[in-house]
Order: sequence, then structure tokens, then C-alpha cells
Amino acid sequence: MNLIDPSIDRFYTKKQEEARLSVGLGPLEFERNKLIIQRYLNKHSHIADIGGGPGHYAEWLAGFGHDVVLIDPVKKHIDLARKRSRQNNRFTCILGEARNLSLDDASQDLVILHGPLYHLQQQEDRLAAMDEAKRVLKKDGIVLGFAITHSASAIAALHSGLIHNTEIFAMCKEELSSGIHHPPEEFPFMLADAFYHRPSELVSEFEMAGFEPIELLPVEGIAWLDGNFFESWANSAKRNRLLQLVKFTEKDTELLSFSPHIVLAANIKD
Repeated sequence: MNLIDPSIDRFYTKKQEEARLSVGLGPLEFERNKLIIQRYLNKHSHIADIGGGPGHYAEWLAGFGHDVVLIDPVKKHIDLARKRSRQNNRFTCILGEARNLSLDDASQDLVILHGPLYHLQQQEDRLAAMDEAKRVLKKDGIVLGFAITHSASAIAALHSGLIHNTEIFAMCKEELSSGIHHPPEEFPFMLADAFYHRPSELVSEFEMAGFEPIELLPVEGIAWLDGNFFESWANSAKRNRLLQLVKFTEKDTELLSFSPHIVLAANIKD
């Protein structure tokens, strides 16, 4: 039985998600996400990594001694995560999805929502995932909600020149106007059906779900717009400069839409 839309399951079953964070902009995303997550860790935390894929973050967190449970709706991801757990830092892996978590009430110090907030296209489903996150969080727990920005494809298409492809242009216009992402059939490597948030929408949805926002941050920020990004990232001094730039500008909310990914940290409203 499919836990998610079959097209999304097929996309991740065919795609090499286990390699994504080591290629392209993946290393920047991975490094920034780790820096952000570290801000919200206790000495020993119970952490739910929801939509945790093949286990990159779960393995990293378990390596610090945290009690981590990874939940993902794609069987391939769970198989890979279990193998990773057996070989290195052990964590629990469960096949499941964000709207129906097999976790006890008030059991988690930190809930990380990676894929759910962009692969659930309907707001009622995203709110259901947020409600579940709230249910399993401890009273003083933190949720980190990751989203893709509504401008991400348009900026990337401008950067690459793909904006002049008719299908890509139509896709970008739809995302900019409604947030709905449908990849063109001629570009099967693109992310499967998704919803791309405006930064203000992400905040609003968490407030609707009963959360109090703490901070809204860019992941890649504007650093990925470096015209020689891959060359720069390979150079340690230039890589540090890019990370410094993202840190320096992360509180500038007017720049948030230039970042492909954003993350909202929130706690349960009293």
C-alpha cells in the first residue's frame, strides 16, 4: 500500500537520493542544515527525523549520542537507512509518513520535517503533519520545518538559462503564482509533485497549527548564486567565505526568497 502519492514514490525509488547531498548544491545544503540543527540540540535529545530519506542526518545525529528515529514513506529509503544504521551509528528506522506517526505523545525533544512540507501539496495535509509533530513533541520541544521557496525554480532556471524552455517557464509561473510544482514530462530528473512555500506562508501555516515561530532561516541563502560555486566550494577559504555570507545575511527576511530551501524553527504555543 502506498503511503504517499505513487508518482513521488516512483521518483524516489528511481532516483539516487543517497548521493544527492554529495553533488551539486547538496554539500552546501547539508552543511548549513547541520549548523542549523545543532542550534536546537540538547546534550542528549530524542529526535524524530520525519522524511529522513536514506539516513544522512539520522546517522550524523546518532553519532553524537542522540536517540534518533527516522520515519520515511519510501521503502527504498528505509532499506538504505537500516543498512546505514547497522554499519555505523545506530538509529531506529520506521516505514511510515508524517500525518500518522507511530510515536508516543510528548516523546520527542526535536522533530525535523524535511520532505513532508513540500511533498504534501494540500494545505490540510501539511497541517495534519504539523499536528502530528505537535502531538509527539515534548512541552518544551522544537520543530524544524524545511520548505522549498516558491521562487526556487525560477531563480535556478534563470541561472542556468532553462527559463527560455517553454515547459520550464510554464512550471515556474505556476510555482510563482500558486506554489504548486508539477515537473514537465521531458525533465524526469526534476523533483516530483510538490508545494513550494512563500516564506510568509510557512510561518502562517505553523501558526495555524498552534506553533510559535522562533526564527525563519535560509538554508543555502544567496551563496549558491556564486557564478563559480563549484570551484569556490572546493577551496576551503572560499567555502568558508560563502558560509560566512549566509550566516551574515540569514536574519535578512527580504532575502529569504533567494534561498532554494528555508527552515522555520518553532515551539508549541502556550
